[in-house]
Amino acid sequence: MESKISTLAKKSLAFIEPYIPGKPAEVLFRERKLAKIVKLASNENPLGPSPAAVKALKKRIYDINRYPEGSAYLLKEKLAGMLKVKSSNIIVGSGSSEIISMTIQSFCEPEDEIIFPHPSFIIYKILAYAFGVRPVPINLNNSDFSYNLDAFFNKITPRTKLIILCNPNNPTGSHIRKTQLERFLRNIPDRILVLSDEAYIEYAEDPDFGSALKWINRKNVIVARTFSKIYGLAGLRIGYGISSEDIVGIMEKIRPPFNTSSCAQHAALAALDDTEFVRKSIENNRKQKQYLLKHLTEIGFRVFPSEANFLFCKSTYNAELLCKELEKRGIIIRPMSGFGIKDNFLRITIGKPSENRLLVKNLKEILGGG
Repeated sequence: MESKISTLAKKSLAFIEPYIPGKPAEVLFRERKLAKIVKLASNENPLGPSPAAVKALKKRIYDINRYPEGSAYLLKEKLAGMLKVKSSNIIVGSGSSEIISMTIQSFCEPEDEIIFPHPSFIIYKILAYAFGVRPVPINLNNSDFSYNLDAFFNKITPRTKLIILCNPNNPTGSHIRKTQLERFLRNIPDRILVLSDEAYIEYAEDPDFGSALKWINRKNVIVARTFSKIYGLAGLRIGYGISSEDIVGIMEKIRPPFNTSSCAQHAALAALDDTEFVRKSIENNRKQKQYLLKHLTEIGFRVFPSEANFLFCKSTYNAELLCKELEKRGIIIRPMSGFGIKDNFLRITIGKPSENRLLVKNLKEILGGG
C-alpha cells in the first residue's frame, strides 16, 4: 500500500531504487565477528590513502572549526598547472558524482534526454530521474561490453541535452579508443554537452586510451575526475570537473557553498605531489591484474579486459551465492545484479598480493578447484 508521504514525492523518484554500495568491512565484521576481512568490492585503493595526504590531514585537523576556502583556490591552481589549463577551467566538488550532478542541474530542463552507457555507474540513471530528465541507456556490445559510439550517436534526438561516457567504464573496465572518441566528438552537434567520467583514468595504460580533456575548449565537453581512486581519498569525498570557462561559470552558479571540506582540499593538494605513491599504486595494479587474470581464468571465470583497478568477470556459478560464500570467509566482492546485469557477473577490485592470493585460494575451495 502506498504511504501518504510517497504521494508528496516527485513522481520521477518512483523509478529509482536507492544506490546500494559494496558492503562495508565494518558491517561484515559485526555480522560475522571474523578476525580478518578483505574488501574487494568498491574499487578503493588497496594501498590505503596517500601518505602525504595523511600528513597534511594531521596538520589541518585542529582547524576544522573554520569554514574551508570556498572556491578551493589552491587546489584549482595546482590542478591547472598539472593539466595545462586555466584555474577558471576547473570546478571542485564532493567527489566526481557532484560534478555530474551539477552538470545535470545546470544544463538539463525537465523532459530533456541524457544518453549514457549500460551497464555503467548507477548514479547516471538516479540523477536523471531525480532532476526529471529522461534517461536513455545504451547497451554496450553484448559480446565483450566494449563501446559502440555509433549506437550513442544514433540515439540522439532533438531532446538530447547530455551524453555521458564512463571511460574507463564502471563496472566493465572497458574503454574508448582515441580514434573512436575523436570521430564521435567531432560530429556531436554543438547544442549537446558531453560529460566524460574519467574516475579511473590514472589506472588506464593502453596507449590508445582516449581522454576527452583536449576537447574542453573545442566542444561542449566536461571531464569529471576524482581523488577517490588512485589517491586513496574516497572517504574525504573530493573530485573535480574540467571544462570551458563558460561552462564552469554556469556550474559555479549552483555549486553549494563550502561543498568540499578544508581537510579534503589540503589532502588532495598533498596527494597530487605524492608521485611515488601513485607509481606504486599503478605498479601494484598492473602486476596484480595479471595475477588475477591468470588464476581467475584457470578457475573457469571469463575475465573481460580492464583499464581500471577492477576486473569484470562471468562465472558459471551463481554470483549471489558465491559472494555469500566468500563473505562467510571474510572476503567481499560485488555481484552485478545491482547494476541491472542478469546472469552470473561479478566485479572484483584488484587488491594487494596477499588479498588476491586469499581470494583465489577461497574461490578454489568453494568451486572445488583447490
